[in-house]
Amino acid sequence: MSDPRGDTSVCIKSIDSYFEIFKNLSTNFTTMRVKEILHDREVLARLNAFLIIYFGWFIFGLLYPILGKHSVDITREFLKLPFTSYEFVSRLLFLVKSHVLVYYFMKSVYFLGFSGSIALTVAFLLLYKRDIQASDELFIRYLKLYVISGAMYCMFHVYAPHVVYNLPVESPAGTYLTQQEFVLPSLHNSIATANIVTLWKYRKSWTARSIIAFNMMIPIVTLFLGHHWIYDIITGIILALIIAKITKGYNAKLPSSIRSIKISELRKITAFGLIFATIVLIIASKPSIYSSILQRLLGNP
Repeated sequence: MSDPRGDTSVCIKSIDSYFEIFKNLSTNFTTMRVKEILHDREVLARLNAFLIIYFGWFIFGLLYPILGKHSVDITREFLKLPFTSYEFVSRLLFLVKSHVLVYYFMKSVYFLGFSGSIALTVAFLLLYKRDIQASDELFIRYLKLYVISGAMYCMFHVYAPHVVYNLPVESPAGTYLTQQEFVLPSLHNSIATANIVTLWKYRKSWTARSIIAFNMMIPIVTLFLGHHWIYDIITGIILALIIAKITKGYNAKLPSSIRSIKISELRKITAFGLIFATIVLIIASKPSIYSSILQRLLGNP
């Protein structure tokens, strides 16, 4: 008769062995993938391109007080539309606020929604799948959305529900991440839609499904938290769907100037871009705090 303690010990050792094998395989796989990415000119060049257009939009936001000084405020006319009343907007917000966990979850999705959805989608398509075709489609969709939305904001603007009705919500006001006039169309929702459309062919993958689900929550979150009107969301979604249709099959060719750059130099440029992007996002999210820290370091009152 066998000793059950011995059987258990053997079982535990077997599990430990399998876990060790899995850990070694996953570590080796990750190491191999990182090495492949670091030597892939096509991937590194496109990663830099995504960084450039993202910070192009960031710079546009900083310059908007100048570029958009002649933008026409159409909020008063906009409020004549259905579903723009204080009762409708506040009811949605206070419904969510009555469920604390739901409220904080939605708030997290909102603040992660723009930069987070872009980072997750680019990481999955470009770095994980190394799908150059899909990455090119995503890039041109982002670029067109930035250009068209920026042009519209410079011509006319609408203020968000929480601004119009002074609702008790946390907003990006006081940061350098956006402007209060960036409402119609909703770039949050147009970017999310572009992400969903581009990721859709990978919908059988659990990772892609999770990212798609995250993007699908953004329209609900922006509406219920009072950051966007329902019309901003619909306009943003339609705009993204039209652009996705137009740009399907887009494929970019790297110019000879980029191909002439040594891969080691391209890696350094990419590393610098990622570090710089992280620092800028951290400072831009809380500019008043970092400004006061800088003043103290410089000895200013």
